[in-house]
Amino acid sequence: MNKSGFIFSIEENSKGTTLIELSIVLAIIVIVGAIIAIGYGFLSADRVQSASRELFGDLQWIKHSAVMQGPDATVPQLIGFGIRLESARTYRLFRFNDMNSNFQYDGAAEEAFLHGETSARQKEIPLPLEMQIKSSSKLVAPQNTILLFDHLGIPRQANLSFQQRTIVIHNPDNDILKKCISISFNRIRKGRWDGSNCQEQ
Repeated sequence: MNKSGFIFSIEENSKGTTLIELSIVLAIIVIVGAIIAIGYGFLSADRVQSASRELFGDLQWIKHSAVMQGPDATVPQLIGFGIRLESARTYRLFRFNDMNSNFQYDGAAEEAFLHGETSARQKEIPLPLEMQIKSSSKLVAPQNTILLFDHLGIPRQANLSFQQRTIVIHNPDNDILKKCISISFNRIRKGRWDGSNCQEQ
């Protein structure tokens, strides 16, 4: 009995405290789980943004180089510069050396190293991100898709006919954000993939 005349039951007080503690712990777990889920979404979106910025920069650089650089002793039949999307995660930058002068890209043998470099410049986007390309109305894996830029900066196919291309970068485990790069006759632009088109932002 305490000074006020009330008697506390130790057993009841202990049970009450345990329920309160359990409620607090559960609330903390829910809050931490929500923070982790939101944080993962932001991290995933940031990775997609970063990878799309890097690819966009490489495309701009390839196009600029095709306009500004001419042939040299190592690449006497320079037709332009190119990028080959090797897989869903890797791409390669190169100078297009038309070795047999048939004005057509005939495969990796005609890919010369970039000026001043002694090995192929290959880029890789971080896991779990993937690149896809728009084909008709759907997205497919690149699988050695070729994009060439001629001396006027015009995008060309392997047979040097004009091409337009849309590349999409996303996280297949978390489709919160899909970024895209659209290559057309006169410019390269970044945007957000809306499920069917690249919407400029």
